[in-house]
Amino acid sequence: MRLFAFCLSLVFCASPLAAEERVERLMQALHLEHVIDILREEGMVHGQDLNDTFLASKGGPLFEAQVDEIYDPIWMREQISQTFGTSLTDSEMDRAIVFFESDLGQTIVSLENSARQAFADDTIKDMARENYVNGSRDGQFYRLVDEYIEVNDLIEKNVHSSLSSDYNFFRGLSADIGSSSEDILAQLLSDKDSVTEETRIWMYSFLLIAYQPLNEAQMRENIAFSRTETGQAVNEAFFDGFDLMYDQIYYQLGQAVSRVLSASDL
Repeated sequence: MRLFAFCLSLVFCASPLAAEERVERLMQALHLEHVIDILREEGMVHGQDLNDTFLASKGGPLFEAQVDEIYDPIWMREQISQTFGTSLTDSEMDRAIVFFESDLGQTIVSLENSARQAFADDTIKDMARENYVNGSRDGQFYRLVDEYIEVNDLIEKNVHSSLSSDYNFFRGLSADIGSSSEDILAQLLSDKDSVTEETRIWMYSFLLIAYQPLNEAQMRENIAFSRTETGQAVNEAFFDGFDLMYDQIYYQLGQAVSRVLSASDL
């Protein structure tokens, strides 16, 4: 791995990549197109949940069309790409490309995407949850997953992301529910403990399934990269990019629900 990284670093030094090329190369290494497809599929399911919860399943084709437009894959990809382009330095981008283009990097990306797709099946998701809740905490693999989650601060960051998305959804909806931003925020913060627990269960359940094929050396290599300045920068870029994207998506979803509710009152 180190020899591979060293050789590629020589290539980068000899032939510097343009900024746009760096971003595009990293996005390809991260399989961003596939990631966006998965997130869009999740978005369609979420839209149906909103239709059932807020609109009594009467949103109809108009609401479906709005949800489809909101989860625009081209726009979603641009949001993530732009964030990475502005958040990472050239050297961080180069090192990230080296890692994610490596065999291990590609394996990790593929495993995470496959597990995310599998979690669309409630049976698999419930099974993973059950395995985590009732499973042993003494094994080496569990401890490595635990270390990975801690190094990347995945619980707290995901809780923040979840609360931020929900806040923006209710902001978009607030014209109909008559709540101020302060009221919405206070209600969401009052639920933070339960959101944190659910996030913890989901994150461990997901990664214990996703990373199960990795051996100890691969897990340690993944954790070691996460501890580097580049690994931390990539982690921050991921959360910054997805937070910006989802804050806008959820705000627009709130507006879409609000429009349907307003039309039904006419």
